[in-house]
This record gives sequence, C-alpha cells and structure tokens, in this order.
Amino acid sequence: MREWNKVKGYLIKGTSKGDGVAEKILREIDSECPIKIEYNLAIAEPFIKGLRHPVIYLPEKECNEKELEFILMHEYLHWKRKDLWKKFIINIIGMIFWWNPLAYLLCKDLDQIIELNCDNAMSKKYSEMDTLYYLDTLTYMAGGRRANFDKVSSDTLGFVKKLEVRPLKQRFHYVMFKKDDKRTQRKMNLFILGVSVIWFVASYYFILQPKYTMPQVDVHEGNTPFVADEENSYLEEQENGSYIFHYAGFTDTVSKEDVESGMYEDYPIIKYNKK
Repeated sequence: MREWNKVKGYLIKGTSKGDGVAEKILREIDSECPIKIEYNLAIAEPFIKGLRHPVIYLPEKECNEKELEFILMHEYLHWKRKDLWKKFIINIIGMIFWWNPLAYLLCKDLDQIIELNCDNAMSKKYSEMDTLYYLDTLTYMAGGRRANFDKVSSDTLGFVKKLEVRPLKQRFHYVMFKKDDKRTQRKMNLFILGVSVIWFVASYYFILQPKYTMPQVDVHEGNTPFVADEENSYLEEQENGSYIFHYAGFTDTVSKEDVESGMYEDYPIIKYNKK
C-alpha cells in the first residue's frame, strides 16, 4: 500500500489528455463497458488497475488505431475474464498460507500465466495475420525504459512487461503453437492441479518439527536428569493431610489437593500412622 501510494503520486502528476480515439475504440468493443481510460507520461507500458472501478492507463507512446485496438482489447479481456480478481484472490491465498511452499509456487509467475491465457483469448478473436500483428505490438510496447508499476499492486495487470526475453518468447511460442500443444497442455494442467490439491490437503496432516527421544540406557547415567517413577519414588502422608514426596534422596512437600486431583496417582502412598 505504501509503494502504491507513491505510484499514485506519479500517476497524478503525469496525467495528460487524449484525443478521444481510445475511448471511441473501447466503445466499439463494448458500448456498455465501465472501464475508464487515462493517459500518463509516467508509465512505459499500458496496464489496467482496479477491482471495482477499472481504469486502463495508456502511455504517451505513438500507436496507430490497430495497435491501440489490440491494447484495449487485451486489457478489456483482462477485465471481462475477471483476471484482476483472480490475481487478487491468489495473492490473498499466498498470504494466508505463507508457511506452505506451494503458496509461493502458486504466486510465482502468476502474471505470466494470466497473460498467456489472455493471449490465447486474443488469438481466438483475430485472424492469423492480425495475431502476428498483435505479437508485433507486444514487442513494440515492451521497449519502454520508464518504470513499470504492475508489481506494486495486487489489482494491476499490464499489457506487457519491460523488454524481458524469456517471458516474451514464452508468450510468442504459446500463441503460435497453441494448437499443437493443446492436448499436452491440458494433461499437464490436470496433473499440476491434482498435485496442488494433494499437497494442500497433506499440509494439514503433517507438521515438520525436530524430535528427540532420550535413550533409556542414558536416563540414569552421567549428568542426565533423574526420572521419578513408581519404582524409585513415593508419597508419605502427614498428620495435617499434606504429603512428603520422596525422590532421588530429596523431599518435597505436596498439598492434599494436588494428590486428590490425581497428579501423583502413579506413586505409592505411605499412609499416616497415628501411633
């Protein structure tokens, strides 16, 4: 929250007015879409933010209408597919189960997984040529040098991260070869889901902690503590109703209430003899 408050300061200072083209394209995509659009000089790549009041932030970077359509459609699909809520909920799960290693694996590369699914949804809406153009737009928008703010908020998803070869290459491969990998990917997803469920359930049945049991042969040797039991210790009743506890050559006074409560029920008791 502290980091996001800093970011909001930059966003407020960098706000600029657009020419209305983006708003027009978004209305063509969905005339009833509640998403607002803001232009900003402080950001490098487009992103969407807000669970209840979504806003698409656009950088001051030259784009033609087709590229702008790809960007807006991508961010619109994030909102339509509830990706912001998915990210928010998974991050909350990660916080609650912070002690479980699987929680870290669940949150690891979460944005990339969401982006891959969104790219897949994009490719279904466009032809192969338009899909190639879309991938070219990803590369173009990934070349920004200014700060990317999507890591400081759990309700933010960007169009593309700053130029990072591995994530971008992975997105290209997924879009281009998704048909060939579809069956394998489905099997892998089911396998990962099954292992994840088993791991989470199993985490409630096993607690990893150090354990040490003292060997019986060492109980009475050297400097090991003396262990009182029914063979070497006993209670002696007193006239006033209290008891003397005898163990290892030592004595200790024990109240009548403690004995009657069962704390010393395993030890023999010598009854008080009035004579």
